[in-house]
Formats: sequence, C-alpha cells, structure tokens
Amino acid sequence: MTSTITMEKVARPELAKHESSILDLVFVMDCTGSMGSYIASATNNIRSIVEEIVVSEKSDIRLALVEYRDHPPQDHTFVTRVHDFTAKFSEMKCWLQECQASGGGDGPEAVADGLHAVLKLSWRAESTKICILIADAPPHGLDPSGDGFPNGCPDGLDPVQIVREMAKKQITLYSVGVEPPITPYRDFFMSLAYTTGGQYVPMINAKLLAKVIIGGVREEISLDRLMQAAEEDINREMKRAEAEGADDKEKVKRINDIFTTNNLFSTQMANPFGVTSCTAKVYSSTCQNMAEMQHAFVSAPRAASSVFATTSTAPFTFGPPSAAPGLFGSSTSPAAAPVVGPTAFTFGTSSTAAPQPTSFTFGPPSAASTVSIFGTSSTAAPQPTSFTFGSPSAASTTFTFGTSSTAAPQPTSFGFGTSTASFGVDGAASTARAEADMTYDVIENAAVNEDQAERIYQKWQQRKK
Repeated sequence: MTSTITMEKVARPELAKHESSILDLVFVMDCTGSMGSYIASATNNIRSIVEEIVVSEKSDIRLALVEYRDHPPQDHTFVTRVHDFTAKFSEMKCWLQECQASGGGDGPEAVADGLHAVLKLSWRAESTKICILIADAPPHGLDPSGDGFPNGCPDGLDPVQIVREMAKKQITLYSVGVEPPITPYRDFFMSLAYTTGGQYVPMINAKLLAKVIIGGVREEISLDRLMQAAEEDINREMKRAEAEGADDKEKVKRINDIFTTNNLFSTQMANPFGVTSCTAKVYSSTCQNMAEMQHAFVSAPRAASSVFATTSTAPFTFGPPSAAPGLFGSSTSPAAAPVVGPTAFTFGTSSTAAPQPTSFTFGPPSAASTVSIFGTSSTAAPQPTSFTFGSPSAASTTFTFGTSSTAAPQPTSFGFGTSTASFGVDGAASTARAEADMTYDVIENAAVNEDQAERIYQKWQQRKK
C-alpha cells in the first residue's frame, strides 16, 4: 500500500484585504522522452516558485498538474494524467517526482487533450487563473507531414476552440515553447496564448523555467489588479470607442491612456523574444478551429534557416544569380490575409554579361542614407558596411557585411522578421547571444506598455462575450 507523505504547507503572510491575490496555477506538461530536463527543473524548483509568489504577491495559491503524452499506437502509456488543485506544494512536488519523461511516437503530441483537461479542473470563481503549457512539439492536425493523426486529435478535441473556452473562463495561457524544436510552430503557440491575453515564452535553458513561471505569474496578477481597478473606466471608454467606430489599435491606445491618466503601474517580465508576431495575431483572429489553422499554417511560407528568428519570416538570399530572390516586407502571414505586398529584390548578377554593381539606399529620404554596392568588388580594400533594417520608430537591428573572400561566393540564407533575430554561421554563438538576452527579469512599478495594454484588451473582449 502506498504510504502517504505529509508535509506542512508553505507559511503564508497574513492576507491584507486589498493586497491579497487568490491564485490557481496549473502546469500542463509534455511528458514524452525529450522533456526530462524541464520536468526536473520544475520538480527541483517548485518550493522556491511557491515561496516567492506567496511572499511577493501575498497569494493564496493552489497548484495543479496535467501530464500528457500521446494516443495509441504512438504511445501506450497514457494520453493524459490529471492532478487537480492542491494547496500543498509538497503534494505537487510528489506528482512531479512521479512524472517520467518517456514515450512519444510521431512528432506531434496530445496537446489538445492536455489543454482540454484544464477546463475540467476545480477552478475557484474568484481566482486569478493561469495555465502554463510547456511543450516542445505541436498538436495533431497542425502540420500533416509526419503526423500519425493528420486530421487532428483522434478524440475530436480542438485546441483552437479549447483556448477560446479557456478565455471565456478567464484562464490565461502562457505557452512556454522549448526551442529550437518548437520554432517552426512558434506562431501557432503564440496565437493560442494571444487569444487568452497571455504570452508566448521561448525557452532554451531549462534552468530558467522557474524564473519564467514566477515572472509570468507576477505579471498576470498585476494585470488582473489593473483591470479590476480600471474596470469602469475601461467599459465606459470601450463603449465610446465602439460608438465612434474606432479600430482595435485605437482601443488599445485608449486603454493604455486610462492607466497613464490614473497613474496605474504594472509588474512586467522581460520577454523580448516572445512579442506576438503579426502572423500569430492573424491566426488568432481568423482561425476558428484546427482545420482553418492547418490551412493557414500549410499555406504560409516557411521560415528561412536562421538562429532564433522570432517570427515566420521570408527568406533572403545573398549571393550569385542561382540564388532565389528575397522578399522585403512585413512578417509572413497567411496568403489569404497579407499585411503588406512585399517587393522582390535579387542580390547578385542575373545575366551572363559581366556583372555590374547595383546600388541600394536604405533609410528615409530625409535622413543621411547609406549606399551599398552589391556585385563586383573594387580594387581598394573593402570596408565593412552597416545596414539598418526596420522602421525608424522601432528598435532596429544593424548588420555588418565584411570583406569578400577570393572564393566563389556562396548564397547564405537569413531570416528577416523582427529585430531580435540572430544571424551568422556560428549557430552556437548566436544561440548563446540569444540566451544571454533571455533574462526574464521582473520589473516592478513600470508604466503599462503597449503589449500589456493589447493583452488587457484581448481579455476584455473575451470577458464581455
């Protein structure tokens, strides 16, 4: 007979009437063979996670765990294993210790089943509700290639519809994507989180998982408090905006103005690599079910091979005429809903005649522009030239193209999407640079930023339905 382990609950500060938060937090974890380091990280840090949240937010916290693997014949152990809410962190730790990373057959896993189990947990009506999904593989039915169930979950569960139900129940989803395996599906997981007003968090180091959980929870508690404090003002301003025919961007701006006017501040987790892409927003607004999501996903151009490109990006090729032309424009979005008509440029020569150098000017006409020469090299020792891509108002990224070699040039693929992409042949170094920037630090008493205002607007939209 299994013995019962009894441990005392974490000591909680006395709850102040206007400071306390009632928090229900569930982990939904892929428990197939590749996830061992993330399960170990959650297990080893669960006590510190709970203690820091309790101390910093004065929270009455309960924890739940949903494990998922896959359907037979891909996996014969279990599809989901559900542990409902408990107030004892020691019980949660026991569940995690019993969780073993094994199994999994084809690439996709039972993501839909794991999310569906979340809806059936015993959530408290008055709680801040947060679901943290930790995954390194897509659900069935997104990418038919290599999928044992290309038409979706064999039990008929639809993750797109499930997250909409989560949003109606005021459950905020954080999608923690284990990269690089999840990178091709990043926009999909971003769209799920965005629908609920949550965030996508890229993860390349399991040791940072606890920091992500703590930072994400603290930010969500902060946003819930902001919404409660400004609820009447938001409802009134959104009603006025709808009467005036204001678009979503204007509504987000007005929400942000409310917080600025009332001197309301937020807690923020640094997550620069998780900013929601245009493609993810299109997926969230246009795809009502998994069939539509699959169509949008397979129709979208695939991302070029780059290290930590943060959106689905269009490929660029620099090199000889055999290379395919690149596209300059917005982030890739489904063909049915293009954002900007991109313009194609070919870098290099395109005829059999002696190549002539081609000049391109980057930057606004009023600014001191930079002219670069692509083509034949000059006799003078070439100097590296820096180029800036992106709108002047955004944080732009500078790239330096150095001296050319005497060997015949080979085309090199880069993904241009957001300013957070890393480039170069040294993938390990680029990944290390990206990892160094992934601090997930918590900033307190910060002005509400545009991303937070947009997420609050997403939550408001779902709650008014």
